Amino acid sequence: MKDLSLDIIIPNWNGRELLEKNLPAVFTAFENVRTEKKRLTVIDDGSDDDSVKYLAEHYPSIMVITNGTNQGFHNAVNRAVSESTADVIILLNNDMQPETFALDVLYVPFVWASDLFAVTGRIYADDKKTFLYGNRGGIFKCGHFHLKEKPEFSLSQTLFACGGGAAFDREKFIELGSFDTLFSPFYYEEQDISYRALKRGYKILYEAKSVMHHQVRATIGKTMSEKNLGYISARNNYLFVLKNITDPDYTLAFLFFTPLFILSTLLKGNPRFLIAFVMAMPRIPRALLSRLKEQRYYVKKDREIFKAVNQD
Repeated sequence: MKDLSLDIIIPNWNGRELLEKNLPAVFTAFENVRTEKKRLTVIDDGSDDDSVKYLAEHYPSIMVITNGTNQGFHNAVNRAVSESTADVIILLNNDMQPETFALDVLYVPFVWASDLFAVTGRIYADDKKTFLYGNRGGIFKCGHFHLKEKPEFSLSQTLFACGGGAAFDREKFIELGSFDTLFSPFYYEEQDISYRALKRGYKILYEAKSVMHHQVRATIGKTMSEKNLGYISARNNYLFVLKNITDPDYTLAFLFFTPLFILSTLLKGNPRFLIAFVMAMPRIPRALLSRLKEQRYYVKKDREIFKAVNQD
């Protein structure tokens, strides 16, 4: 049995109220993780509220890393991960509230496994009653990628680990390039790194005994409209496919059906997907370059991954 070191990393931007609300539960869960080699870190991404002052006054034991200016979610997380020396990291959004043993349940599988990339848990809404997501699958049909919600207690292979409430092997996280800023400011970074891990042959576990409560979009919802969030999500969906879906017949399907889909939605009066594709265009060369670089590491095909994550 390995005694692995752990770093729980919480990215924060103007989240003083969220820290005050959620850190008591985080500390309780932190204390229940079965290792003495553990640390709690907050990476403050250029907050202009009193987040840093609050942490210094109320939680002096927390390691606080500060960015002088806002660098964005991906860069903030990547910096904290790179400066950590832990074997295992748990990425925890400041709007997540873990239950008593949620973090320990995420940590323990790494003690036994050598090819494990990540462990993700079961997420409920802030009301502590409404199930939001947990084990997710994915469907690639007619050139389009969709997420698939699976039953709450499904034991099948999950497609990805939640970037705001999951544990990762730090060395593998860095090996995979950490969160790709191609997807900045947010959305699809967790699907991207998880999918590439699966294609390299690493494992991702879903652990339903790890339960957290999420105040959805508590930070980004203050700064961006639902419409713009929808554009970014659709844009990053296109970038995810162009970067990661490499089976030849899937690629041909994407090239054939995407223009037809955009045209059909336009005829229905919905310009979202055209706008999203135009937004993606400046980033497509970078996505394609990453696609070429990554393929040398793949040991599994896309159809193998989709088959495994859709067993239910």
